[in-house]
Amino acid sequence: MNPIDHIAMAVFSIKETSVTLQRLFNWQFSDIEEIPEQGVKTSFAAFGDMQIELIEPMSNHSKLHAFLTKRGEGLHHIALKSKDIQGDLNNLDRLGVQLLQKTAQIGANGKRIAFLSPKETAGVLFELCEPLKGEKEGHE
Repeated sequence: MNPIDHIAMAVFSIKETSVTLQRLFNWQFSDIEEIPEQGVKTSFAAFGDMQIELIEPMSNHSKLHAFLTKRGEGLHHIALKSKDIQGDLNNLDRLGVQLLQKTAQIGANGKRIAFLSPKETAGVLFELCEPLKGEKEGHE
């Protein structure tokens, strides 16, 4: 079983949301990281082996901005740890699972990531996330 790496919330403003979540729950978020390849900004709050990620669109032309305009702020995706993201993607592809990417891309913190179609998972977007070398790995 793949443990959860993080749960991502789509927001219009990381700064405003992180202030609210800090006030309500005392969550401490990391500095904002820009990921131009994905068209997003991110910030994380750590809770042991799991994190909450806030993601904000970098422009009005990003896929995330379209998501927010259509659905509003809230749950965006659940990221699962993967020891071998390409192997997991190949296995899912062989099972006939619709993948949004058949090869990993670089995401936040330099991790390799890929998404499954939410049509496969009851409307919830799942991400596979390969930990960096030296980081605690996923399924054992």
